Amino acid sequence: MDRIDPITLEIVQNRLVQVGREAGIAMVRAAASLVVVGAKDLGFNIADHLGRTVVYSIWMPRHGTTLAYMLRSCLDRFGEKGINPGDMFLVNNPHDGALHVLDLAVISPVHYEGEIVAWTGCATHHLDVRGMRPGFTPDATDWYQEGIIFRPIKLVEGGKLRDDIFDFFLDNVRVPRYQGLDLKAQIAANNVARDKLAGIAGRYGVETLKRCYDEIIDFSEVKARERIRQLPPGEYEATELLDYDRVYRLKCRLTVEDGTIAFDFAGTDRQAGSFVNSAMPCTVANVHNIVTCLLMPDIPANEGCFRPVSVTAPPGTVLSCQPPAPCSGASTIGGWKAQILAIKALSLAMEKSRLSWRANASWGSGWVGLTPYGPDQYGRQFTMTFMSSVMQGGGARANKDGFDVANIAGSTNTSVPNVEDTECRYPFLFLKRGISPDSGGPGKFRGGVSAEIAVKIHHVPSTEMFLGYAGRDAGADGFAGGWPGAGTMVSLKRQTDVNERLKTGIPEFADLKGERQDLPQKNRPFVLGPDDVLYMRCQGGGGFGHPLERDRQAVLHDVTEGYVSAESARRDYGLPSPPLEN
Repeated sequence: MDRIDPITLEIVQNRLVQVGREAGIAMVRAAASLVVVGAKDLGFNIADHLGRTVVYSIWMPRHGTTLAYMLRSCLDRFGEKGINPGDMFLVNNPHDGALHVLDLAVISPVHYEGEIVAWTGCATHHLDVRGMRPGFTPDATDWYQEGIIFRPIKLVEGGKLRDDIFDFFLDNVRVPRYQGLDLKAQIAANNVARDKLAGIAGRYGVETLKRCYDEIIDFSEVKARERIRQLPPGEYEATELLDYDRVYRLKCRLTVEDGTIAFDFAGTDRQAGSFVNSAMPCTVANVHNIVTCLLMPDIPANEGCFRPVSVTAPPGTVLSCQPPAPCSGASTIGGWKAQILAIKALSLAMEKSRLSWRANASWGSGWVGLTPYGPDQYGRQFTMTFMSSVMQGGGARANKDGFDVANIAGSTNTSVPNVEDTECRYPFLFLKRGISPDSGGPGKFRGGVSAEIAVKIHHVPSTEMFLGYAGRDAGADGFAGGWPGAGTMVSLKRQTDVNERLKTGIPEFADLKGERQDLPQKNRPFVLGPDDVLYMRCQGGGGFGHPLERDRQAVLHDVTEGYVSAESARRDYGLPSPPLEN
């Protein structure tokens, strides 16, 4: 068969990418929660008629792989005879592909003249799925405690919303006023993409569109293999620690051979009795995320990129847990650690190649799961995902400092919700949200600094909350002589003078009256009173190269801008005192 006209191919490919972008925008505009509207924690995929991904999520990339898994689960469960025009399927089962149980996906076939010509999929984090705790369930001991599980089930049938399923969902979540709109926004996003994709099929013809799919995927596979061949063949090993209820050891062996790369997580500890586990689809998605962002960011991401990539992990381990092991923390704990292992192993391989400039130190991956709940300032019941607690430092690079106050590695196109919007919706007042000095790992290139946040309740007498966090003792490692970044920290001061101090300004947490309590990583529910202040520091990124090799002017600049203290400039970088003299 003759190859497709290259101009037509380019137009179709770019149109497909734009459709995915437009569908995501439609979801953000139609949704209600800050998770979608403020943080843009969503993914949107487009797959071909066979279910092969042709547009890998251009929002949060990790959802690109998980949506592919969930689409396959829809095909396996319903088959062609059970899939009709206008149908949409709801899925959140981690073993069917969801990053964790709080990520709900809506999958939709696209028909043109009675034939399936494409698939779309939209995923986002929901505030609650009726687990034993609101939102995350850090104290769960099995997955039945983590919330409602939807294997693929028809949410929309023949273009009509199934009220029984939708009402069942709303009856079993704690924040239906937000979550109902978020779920309908996912349906709307699929509708937007479906109409536009049917238009492409009508304009160019179904057979031309199918041939474009083949060439788009095949091209990415060819380019991916070319890129992989730039890495030296061999084996590269990495180890990472995960600290929560105890310290878990995770291992990865990367094998580079003949245009293929294989990630093997053998040697990782057995699955945990806590929620830090990752189901296999989440682990694969996080590895794919790093492969696309670190190794081949300039290659169109689709199924072709991953044909030369394999990911294996022994069943029953932290990175391939089996039911009924809890795994609601997979997205932000186990999955993040799979990312860090992939960064470490790939950087070892790239360091020995002409891609050495792409090597990275470890990114901050400490998660702070702060989940407050109760009556808000308007008298309504609320729960929230505290998105400010994921403001990590990026790992330093071989020729640049790490990104400051970033999300986890690979979470491109996400953002942190606006402070004022958060305060308007929820009974919290931010005393601080800004950079945390000295949190970035020292190095020739400094690790990215993270954020620190101080909050109190506002306009309510008290708020109950649940807290669990990881990364206090196992920070982001440096690379090539760089030092690790600062670990996660959560502290509390009770019965402070904060309300009196607010009359004249915004006080620093350290200056407030009251004894500072550094909270353990695994907590029981506790109450925050009107005079209590909670402080959180996210993880900083690891440094690259020895700190004494850092340019003096770069250190002086960091001190001037508040990224590095004068003490650190002397102690870690060897600058004479006082460091601000030029």
